[in-house]
Amino acid sequence: MATTSAMTGAKGVSGLGCVARLGVSRGGCGRSRVTVLRRTRVATECESKKNTFLRNGRREVSVKAFDFNNLFSNDEQAEAEVPDANGYVDGAFEKDFNITKFSFGSIGLYSGGALLCYGFGAYFNFLPGTDFSAIMLIYGFPATLIGFALKYAQLDPVPCRSKPEAMALRETKATDIQNQIREDVTRYRYGDEQHLDLALERVLMLGRYEGVPRRLVPTLVGLREEVSSDGEYSLVLQFKHKKGFLAEQWTKRIDKITTFFGPGIKTAEMAETEDGAEITLTSDGSGEGRGGGEKGEVLPPLMPGLPARDTQ
Repeated sequence: MATTSAMTGAKGVSGLGCVARLGVSRGGCGRSRVTVLRRTRVATECESKKNTFLRNGRREVSVKAFDFNNLFSNDEQAEAEVPDANGYVDGAFEKDFNITKFSFGSIGLYSGGALLCYGFGAYFNFLPGTDFSAIMLIYGFPATLIGFALKYAQLDPVPCRSKPEAMALRETKATDIQNQIREDVTRYRYGDEQHLDLALERVLMLGRYEGVPRRLVPTLVGLREEVSSDGEYSLVLQFKHKKGFLAEQWTKRIDKITTFFGPGIKTAEMAETEDGAEITLTSDGSGEGRGGGEKGEVLPPLMPGLPARDTQ
């Protein structure tokens, strides 16, 4: 009897152990199955995101072309559209890619300098790529020289602060000359002494009798786009005067300024500031000076005293 009970108890314990092992095994299998399902789902999602496909038994990756129009991030665009305390935004910011907004001097200088440094390092076995060191030195040296030359002759763009409502009038109210002024002075230029140098030479008669000496010529330091009281587009040129330049040099040439930057411009206005003056060019709403037409070539007058001839 005792032996039978002992055997029955042993079988019961053994059965409980089997049940326990079976439960653990089932639990482990369940967890393993869940883990496999999760890994399969993650792999499927990753595979769907790769945008890959099979072609002729070979896996190829679909590469999308780079969109230069979205070169600037949305954060930069949002920052440029945030108005300051006076309600002005960055009027020189362009969402689309424009190569003129980049400094060719900086590009040539940094790229050429990088090639030179790496080429010398590779030539003296400080860096890998000894076989290509000569090529890097050959292309890096002229690129650096060109970068230095462009950097020396570079004229940085001036800042442009604009009212959002004035920017909306560029296409409908601004004249071609107003748009040309804004586009020219808000990009990098090379070889010019200063912005609007030809215009200032004509208006202020630089180096001529009753004109302004070249050493006193004002410097354009900024632009503003505003809307006039009658709803017209206004472009404000901000100049910084040098010591010895008098504001009356602008006042007595207001008519000449209006004619030079016309047609389609009201009488120019001049307002003195702490360090210079502001010249305001406001469209007259007549529609003159618009249409995208280019002025013809100006020929010298037939006789002294006669106006210059236009080929158109």
